[in-house]
Order: sequence, then structure tokens, then C-alpha cells
Amino acid sequence: MSLKLIPARRMVIVPMATRPKKRKSSTVSNSSVRVRRPRITAATRRRVKIRKEFWPKVGAGDLWDRKSFKGFTTIPRTLPIIMRIIDGLDNKTAGRAYIHLWSLSFDDYVIEIRDESEAAYHAGYTGQRAIRTWRERIDVLEEFGFVRVQKGPNGTYNYILLLEPHVVVEELRKGKLVDDNDYNAFRTQLINIGAT
Repeated sequence: MSLKLIPARRMVIVPMATRPKKRKSSTVSNSSVRVRRPRITAATRRRVKIRKEFWPKVGAGDLWDRKSFKGFTTIPRTLPIIMRIIDGLDNKTAGRAYIHLWSLSFDDYVIEIRDESEAAYHAGYTGQRAIRTWRERIDVLEEFGFVRVQKGPNGTYNYILLLEPHVVVEELRKGKLVDDNDYNAFRTQLINIGAT
């Protein structure tokens, strides 16, 4: 049995079997748990149809499914152009370090770096200067406002906070630090994804 709230603020016990059935609900329920079904949009159906048309031999096991695997994060769809903007600010490769930081982030956007050598390698920096190069790139990201760094027990770069990149790009644009073409591409992408 489950409880149902009546507008007069009285609680009435209504057994699940006596509830009226709804047409095509997006939830599945048993006697005690409701599970929300993912909504299949027209755009999703269209993309699946395209995939089946052009890659008929590719099965579900050949594709990354964030619902089936552990180890995923949410990133801005504008991240590629943001990386380009970052690389244009210092003419180096700080964008690589930036995407690596995003890959480590959770929804609190605090990244704990326990091993700088590993972080440098994962960001694509190798050799004798790998750690130094990685640190320089993190300094670039901090200088331009994309991250904040806090010293901890594992070193100067132990804790890194990712800041909202769209706000940072807009501030850099006000300071005339972002190339016109890159900024136009950034704004176009924001419009395309409905983020403005």
C-alpha cells in the first residue's frame, strides 16, 4: 500500500492496484519503487537511424554508454573551442592540461592531484621536463582565470578548482585577449546548444 496526498491535506491510503492507470507513463513502478525511464527524443531516434544506416555492423557493445560504464563526467559542449582559446592565450598546450582536469572532475569541480608525474603524463607531457611543463600549464590556466590552485599535503598543485569557463571566456573577451574568430566560434556554439 502507498500513501496519496489529497489537496485537503488529508492522508488516504490507496492500494497500488486500485489506482487509475495512466497512458504511456515515463515511469515504471512496482509496489514500492518508481524508476524513471529515459525519454527517447525524436533527435535520438534520428541519430540511431543514421547510425544503423551508415554503420550497420556496429552493435551496442562497440559504443561507449555512460549508463553502463563507470568513469565518466559531464563536460561543457563548448570545451573544444575553449581549449583552442586557452592555447591561443599562451601559444602553448595548456588546453591539454585543462581537458585532463575536466576528465578528473566531479560535480563539485574540486580536483585532487596526488601524483603530479601521473597528471603530467595523462595530460600528454613526457620526458625529463614533464612535471615542470605540466606545472607551467596549470599556472597559465590559473593566470587566465580558468582554475584556482591550493597547496596541500601532496604539493603546491594538490587541489585545483575548475571555474565556470564561459564566464572566464567572456571576461577574457572584455580584456581583448580572445581572438575574434575564436570568440565568434565560441558564441555560435553557445547558440547552437541553447546555452544563451
